Amino acid sequence: MTELPKTMKAWVVARNGAPKDALQLKTDWPAPAAPTGNNILVKISHAALNPADMHFMLVLPTWLPFRRSPIPGLDFAGEIVAAGPDVSPELQKVGTKVCGSLGVSQVAFGKGSLAEYVQVPAELVAVQPERMSSLEAAGVMGCAGQTAAIMIKEADVQPGQRVLINGASGGVGSVLLQIAKAKGATVYAVCSEANAEMVKRLGADEAIDYKAHDPIEVHLAEKFKDEHLDFIFDCAGSQPLFTHSPKYLKADGKFINIVGGRSQGIVPFVRNKLVPVFLGGTPRSYRLLGLSPAGNLAREVAKWVEEGLVTQAPIDSEFSMEEAVQAYEKLASKRAKGKIVVKIQG
Repeated sequence: MTELPKTMKAWVVARNGAPKDALQLKTDWPAPAAPTGNNILVKISHAALNPADMHFMLVLPTWLPFRRSPIPGLDFAGEIVAAGPDVSPELQKVGTKVCGSLGVSQVAFGKGSLAEYVQVPAELVAVQPERMSSLEAAGVMGCAGQTAAIMIKEADVQPGQRVLINGASGGVGSVLLQIAKAKGATVYAVCSEANAEMVKRLGADEAIDYKAHDPIEVHLAEKFKDEHLDFIFDCAGSQPLFTHSPKYLKADGKFINIVGGRSQGIVPFVRNKLVPVFLGGTPRSYRLLGLSPAGNLAREVAKWVEEGLVTQAPIDSEFSMEEAVQAYEKLASKRAKGKIVVKIQG
């Protein structure tokens, strides 16, 4: 049996605040114990960053008993170094490359992916697609790809339908765009002019520059006045985009959102989902989706990759383990074209 490590490199949140104030790199942090039950121990090669990581750093107090010097990070790619006795045969083999996203509760308790090793329930991972490198898998198979999966399931996009993606150049939008196009939809991608070439390369039929058309809702109302959209996927969070949607979204169309916007959380859900039209509600179907990472979603994304529906994994940049703070600063700038990934080792 392979001897398991006793210590590892890991970034920990020493105090609440911005990454440069909150994070400390430890070189002798206790490594996870040998896995039991249905858990696997993964040697991480790459960890992709998410806005949720920043939320944990800023908001969830580090003085809570279960969050003493927590390790941040949700998404990962790596290889299995040990498996519990209840793990399926497919994931028992040491060296199997896997990827996925940790559960929110696991990260809340400080067992994140920005470390050399992580112990994770086997049901949260998928075997890494052969068509992707570990760098690409970390960026696509975690929160970004899995969120795109739940949005596509909610919409059930059909050939010939017209789809608008707000925030099309981000981690979720860039995967969603490829799937919607592969399913035969006409895709309009809202992004900045700087990202127009990228979204067209991913399959967008047209890029719409939100900076050149401000407010974007006025432009959409004119552009789609004669033939409305079937779906609007909001990956950026825009309340006006929904409020004005009857001007460009079909009466039986769907507005599918993953970001609460400035009001966040329950407020947009109540305003957009529960307020009746006669009290000022918008007469369009509204869905605010939240992701609970799951292996079946990761495997769905892996299937898309193997079938050629997702052919590109837009990676904005790759940082070394020692450069994790700079990576988070890039994430905070909101100027990334695709995913930001930290190379942990390998």
